[in-house]
Amino acid sequence: MPRKGFIILLILLSAGLSGCLASPEEKIANGMSKATAVFENEPAETNEKVDNTELYVPRSYTIEEPSDDQNIVITKGSDSFVLFINPNEASDSTLFYDLQKANPEQQWVADKTFEQNGRFGFTTVREIADDRFEVVVSAGGVKMTTISEGSKIDPNMEWMMKTVRSIDNSR
Repeated sequence: MPRKGFIILLILLSAGLSGCLASPEEKIANGMSKATAVFENEPAETNEKVDNTELYVPRSYTIEEPSDDQNIVITKGSDSFVLFINPNEASDSTLFYDLQKANPEQQWVADKTFEQNGRFGFTTVREIADDRFEVVVSAGGVKMTTISEGSKIDPNMEWMMKTVRSIDNSR
């Protein structure tokens, strides 16, 4: 019986460690998949308000002051996320994507666009240093960006897309 318990424990530890040892490419692919699913689903229920903007923010994250209707800084520990809201852009706007792609010098390791029900969105990832990536997610006239460690890319992409999708920027 103890041997069987040891084998089960070893299998569980191996499975847990394999998730930690995933390459940045695997984390990016997983994050893209999660961001796609979030974009295609119903928006997350809002739980915070900044001026007149209602949005979803995960429980352990903080909205920093000063933040306003167009620029919101969200933090968790030493990680910062900047949310830009352009009230003049509709949910089908490609403005943020077009601006992002305007500089041919920037090399994106991942670049995916989404279109559904008259909405446009995208997720891009660019390596800026060893194990440091610029992650950008957007839905219409709402964009969020951060610098992420490789190990945090996929969960960051998921909640960031939940947040940008939660903001009603329809006109």
